Amino acid sequence: APPDPAAFVALLRQIVALPKPVVARVDGHVRAGGLGLLGACDLAAAGPASSFAFTEVHIGVAPAVISLPLLPRLDPGAASRYYLTGERFDAAEAARIGLVTVAGEDADAALVPLLDGLRAAAPGALAETKKLLTARVLDAFDDQSDALTALSARLFGSTEARDGMTAFLERRERPWVL
Repeated sequence: APPDPAAFVALLRQIVALPKPVVARVDGHVRAGGLGLLGACDLAAAGPASSFAFTEVHIGVAPAVISLPLLPRLDPGAASRYYLTGERFDAAEAARIGLVTVAGEDADAALVPLLDGLRAAAPGALAETKKLLTARVLDAFDDQSDALTALSARLFGSTEARDGMTAFLERRERPWVL
């Protein structure tokens, strides 16, 4: 069965709406819903083993619901490139395009100044600042989540997605590849 996009949208919205900053540390492959989870975080560090790709177009779907937290943070040109091509990119590029806050040879070490800054912040001021930073994203969730959830469900149920996912699982070319 296809994933439940409404439940995933609700989870992403909950993460964005949390009053305390959410910090991610990645040092491996991040794809599909993992990118949405990363986009919902306030701060993120990526290590050298990290790779990222919006592979949805390769299997016959679109990065619909994950776009809610991601598009506001990504460089628009980079979003077009990586959403449309499914190209893989590394941690340094992820930092350059705004997907992660910092990339480093050691993800834990890269997090130290971010965590130190959060620990030094007044809790009330931090919560109000987070509200300022997430207000537009939460508005987008409220305005667009139903349409994007329906789009995701429709695409995951399509013949194109079924053919793309089957080809992926069988390790063969998708039928539309020229």
